[in-house]
Amino acid sequence: MDNKYKCKLFPYTIEESLNAQAATDRPGWNITSFDLPKVWKETKGEGVVVHVLDTGADLDHPDLVENILPGKNFIREGKEPRDDNKHGSHCAGIICAPKNGIGIIGVAPKCKVVPVKVLNKKGSGDMRVVAKAIRWSVDNGADIISMSLGCPNKVQQVRKAVKYAAKKGVPVFCAAGNAGLTDNIFYPARYPETIAVGSVDEDLGRSDFSNTGKNLDFMAPGGKILSTVPDNWYSVLSGTSMACPFVVGVAALLKSYVKNNETDLKLETVDEYRNALKKYTIPVSDKRYGGKRFFQGFGIVDPREFYEWIKNN
Repeated sequence: MDNKYKCKLFPYTIEESLNAQAATDRPGWNITSFDLPKVWKETKGEGVVVHVLDTGADLDHPDLVENILPGKNFIREGKEPRDDNKHGSHCAGIICAPKNGIGIIGVAPKCKVVPVKVLNKKGSGDMRVVAKAIRWSVDNGADIISMSLGCPNKVQQVRKAVKYAAKKGVPVFCAAGNAGLTDNIFYPARYPETIAVGSVDEDLGRSDFSNTGKNLDFMAPGGKILSTVPDNWYSVLSGTSMACPFVVGVAALLKSYVKNNETDLKLETVDEYRNALKKYTIPVSDKRYGGKRFFQGFGIVDPREFYEWIKNN
C-alpha cells in the first residue's frame, strides 16, 4: 500500500478491562457528568441510524446486539464486519449501548449502529477504501457517519466522498487525533466539510493527547471511557477516538428529537448540525485554553445545555 493512502486508528490507551459482571451498573463518567438520563426523558435517539467506519463491531455482544444492524466488511468482502481489534466495538458502545440492565449505557441508547469495517485487526487501512465506504454509507441509509481514524495526509478521494456526504445532508464526524499540541488536526477531521472532535478528561480539561488546530470544532469526553469490547467484555480506553462517538451520540439525540417533535431546529446540512451543537457547549476548564478555538474548538458539547433548550421552547 502506498503510504500516502495509509490510514490507521489513533493510538489509544487501555486503562482497564472488565468482564460483563464486573461492568454491571457502572455508567461511565461521560454519562453521569452530563446528566444524560434527563435528556433521555425527551429523546433517546429513536429512528436514527449511525454508520461507524472502524474495525467492525462485536456482533454478538449482549450490550450491543439490540442496536446493531447488518453492516459491511470492506476488508474481507462477503464476510460479516466482525471486530478483531476492539476499537470499533468500543466506539459503537459509546453511541448506542441500550439501557438493558447490564454493562453500560450509550449516549443515544435507542439509536441504531451499522458497523462498516474499513480497518484490519491491526487498526490499519487504506484511505481509498474509507472513501468508498463513506459513499456506500450515504447510499445505504446513514443519518450520521462516525470515523475515529485518520492520517496526516490529504487524500482527494476522501475529500470528494466527504463532500458527497455533505451534499446529501449526511454529517461526517471525525476524531481530531492523539498527537498532543499540534499545528493542526489530522485528516479527514481537518476538512471543513467534516465535524472534528477533540478530547477532554473527567475534570473537563483538555486531554494532553488531544490534537489542536484551527479546524477543530468541538471537545467531548475521551479520557478513561468505559465501553464494550469483544467478547462480552468492557474496557476503559482513552483517545479522541472515544470523544468522537460521544458527539455523534449527542447528534443522534438531536436528530431524533427533530424527527419526532415540532421544532424550528433544522438538521439537514453539516453546517446546521455544527451550528446546532455550538449552542450547547461549555468551555474547557483549563484557563490556558478556554475560549480559544485553536485549543477547544467551539467548546465541550454539553447535553445539559440541550435539555435546558428543550425545556425553554
